[in-house]
Amino acid sequence: MKLIINNSSTYKGGSEQVALSFIHECKEHLEHEYHVIIGHNLAKQIDTKSFPKNFSFHVLKNRPASSIYAFIKTMLWFRKLEQQVKPDCVIATGGHGYWRSKAPLVTGFNIPHYLYPEPPYFKRISLRKKIYWGVRKKIDLYFFRRVDAFFVQTDDINRRVKNLMGRNNVYTVPNTINGHFYGIVKYPRKLPVRKNDEIRLLTLSSYYPHKNLEVINDVVLKILDSHVTDFRFVLTIPDQIFESKFSEKAKNYIHNVGPIPIEECPSLYKEVDFMFLPTFLECFSASYAEAMVMGKPILTSDLGFAHTVCEDAAVYFDPLDADDIAQKILDLSFNNEKRFKLIEEGKKKAKKLITPGARAEKYLSICKKIASYG
Repeated sequence: MKLIINNSSTYKGGSEQVALSFIHECKEHLEHEYHVIIGHNLAKQIDTKSFPKNFSFHVLKNRPASSIYAFIKTMLWFRKLEQQVKPDCVIATGGHGYWRSKAPLVTGFNIPHYLYPEPPYFKRISLRKKIYWGVRKKIDLYFFRRVDAFFVQTDDINRRVKNLMGRNNVYTVPNTINGHFYGIVKYPRKLPVRKNDEIRLLTLSSYYPHKNLEVINDVVLKILDSHVTDFRFVLTIPDQIFESKFSEKAKNYIHNVGPIPIEECPSLYKEVDFMFLPTFLECFSASYAEAMVMGKPILTSDLGFAHTVCEDAAVYFDPLDADDIAQKILDLSFNNEKRFKLIEEGKKKAKKLITPGARAEKYLSICKKIASYG
């Protein structure tokens, strides 16, 4: 099977890690021919020389949607590449990528904004942002309706995508963790020496407004009101965003290590106590699975997508209520029995995770099935 893997629009966050994992796992399937489209961000993380001869890499200078000129130029380039390759199928793990190939097209659907009615996120954003998401939804759904098959990460999302798209060609491929979490390599410490009994809460995430990271500003104040000072939040966002989004008071209780390579993430987990995710929207966060594998209790939003993945392996809070978040953090910090139970529940769920290799096999099997229809 000839495959074009289109990751031209993938540039950060969980979708980036899924793309990298899939590309690397395809090395184990030498029976196929791969033509991989990536942007500069992914190109920096891939040693193309380590791939066998059945791989060809194509690096785009600009993301397709960066401008009208870039969009037109990229679409013409896509068309030319397809004419040369004559693929049996095109797969885009990060979404439609704005390109409708002549060959059968399989994509991931990972935009939760369109799937959850009245999420807290939309109650907090400006009218301008609401208009933006309304327009973007129309554009995205136009491209998604041209797709031949979708894969999603949970059965709940599967049902929601089927209802949204009015289609049945939706496959559930459970998310998993990167292979680096199975062969953990220790890297130099990223955090300063721990002070006293300091509790550390890790949010391993890129910055997006719907991640609700700014709530940490208020949570810090609420925890301090309880006369507790031995705690630190740990973030992995760019310094310029950190400086602009957090108060000077809150910064005293945050370690921001900046974005880190995926291979260093397991080592960072070993330096913290809890995984903390106050997000408003997710299709699936790999952080949940990572925390389970690393034996870290999970504190996260009391919303449907989180319960679907974590079930009894998490403590849930109202992401809009800093008082509730602070209280849940304090309660768990001083309850070793509860922490142990969460870790044990997480380990049970971790054993049920599929491997990155198994996920790649499921993606390829969907491509084979859809290609046979073409």
